[in-house]
Amino acid sequence: MGSSLWTGVSGLNASSRQMDIIGNNIANVNTVGFKAGVAVFSDILSQSIAGGSGAMQIGRGVGVAAVPTLFGQGSFQSTQSATDLAIDGDGFFMVNDDDGATYYTRAGMFTIDKDGYLVDVNGYKAQGYGVSTDADVIGDISLSGVQSDPEVTTRVSIGANLDGEAALDDAFVSALTVYDSLGAAHTLTLTFTKNVTDGKWDIDVGMSDLVPTDGLTLSSTTITFDGAGKLDAATTDLTITVGVGSTLPGGATIGDGGVINWDLVDDDADGDSKDAETMTGYAGASVNRALVSNGHSSGELQSLSIGSDGVLDGFFSNGQTANLGQIALAKFTSPWGLNKMGSNLFAATMNSGDALINKPGTGGLGEISPNSLEMSNTDIATEFINMITAQRAYQANAKVITTTDQMMSELMNIKR
Repeated sequence: MGSSLWTGVSGLNASSRQMDIIGNNIANVNTVGFKAGVAVFSDILSQSIAGGSGAMQIGRGVGVAAVPTLFGQGSFQSTQSATDLAIDGDGFFMVNDDDGATYYTRAGMFTIDKDGYLVDVNGYKAQGYGVSTDADVIGDISLSGVQSDPEVTTRVSIGANLDGEAALDDAFVSALTVYDSLGAAHTLTLTFTKNVTDGKWDIDVGMSDLVPTDGLTLSSTTITFDGAGKLDAATTDLTITVGVGSTLPGGATIGDGGVINWDLVDDDADGDSKDAETMTGYAGASVNRALVSNGHSSGELQSLSIGSDGVLDGFFSNGQTANLGQIALAKFTSPWGLNKMGSNLFAATMNSGDALINKPGTGGLGEISPNSLEMSNTDIATEFINMITAQRAYQANAKVITTTDQMMSELMNIKR
């Protein structure tokens, strides 16, 4: 009879532990990336009351055998932050603390700190690829000092119509923006003047800030159209050469070795890709249709976007985009062996095995869902049902104790 008291007490303890777990799950119903736990019960070693037969064993109560974490996917909540990330599938984000210790989390609420690092709410640095000279090395993702370097202009192309009925000495100007090696913008002007010969135009070239101002030469100073307004068959691409001794501010250079290629002739195989950049001599007003040049100035980072593959693309003030790195994900052979560290963090243990690190969408890892956060996977309805059963179990075990107490009282009263 005495063992039933301890059996009842074990039931009270087990139900109390279950309520602790249920309460923690419900308390974290709005915690980003939270993974609920569940109580797993097991009976305590039974007592043999006669012989060694299993038919003569009495149980000694119940205990909490384990509290496994449920790693089911939580629902996604859309956000307005490009650095809010969720994992659609298996995997964990990797973050490092100031001592270099690595933790794993499903909470992808990242921001950029004052030093330019991508960090979580704890200030731990997100880990990713392409943040060093070796694209396959993993390190802290940093946007500090990121900028778009200038690119010098080496090619230009003009799509324009020069009036086939223009009078002698009529002039038309095409002006393009070009960039020197320092990223400074200059205006390249090509002035077309109607020649006395039908279909022929003289060309004069100039560029702002160039000293002397006439320091440019053209490989051909004329352009000719046939009777159908098309470029003469003998026409080839032209070059614009910066003369020896000509200078730009700051000692900058322009072109490829001082030569800018003018893509004048459409020699594309399908005859379509450069139609908008073709020179014509049709009757009608002279007009620019397309002014194209490569090169650009330097640019500051304006905004950031992250793709499903975890690649961080930066958009710069000069209109350029660049790959700034890629989020790394980790998975484990046994995620149930991870150790909860608080603050939505997990740590690897011997029971979890080593982290298997790869890029999102590869090696069985999920893809990144940008502008999203994974919410808690706590199921309120299930937790309420578990709460009711835990409460009833607690009441029943308490009744076992009070009933045993009454039986012992009766026993004590026998001698009276």
